[in-house]
Amino acid sequence: MSEFRITHEIHKVHPDIREQLTATTIEAINESSSRSAEDAALVLRNKLGEIGVHMSEEACLSAIERLRSGKTLRFEIEREDGHSHIEE
Repeated sequence: MSEFRITHEIHKVHPDIREQLTATTIEAINESSSRSAEDAALVLRNKLGEIGVHMSEEACLSAIERLRSGKTLRFEIEREDGHSHIEE
């Protein structure tokens, strides 16, 4: 399963990050539904950047491919102490 790391600082600034990630991802998917996976990945990357979440092009492409194949995404928030917390 693909996991996406988000810094703990972003989570502190945006305590509702899970809802923002979900809403932004859905918006990007809907906006790019008729585009190629590569173009949809760019839309997703740009939309996530607007809320302060930075993902590589490869991670965005993987996310688009997973969503289009009916699979779910998992977001992993990396804390300053090195421990992780999974948001689904």
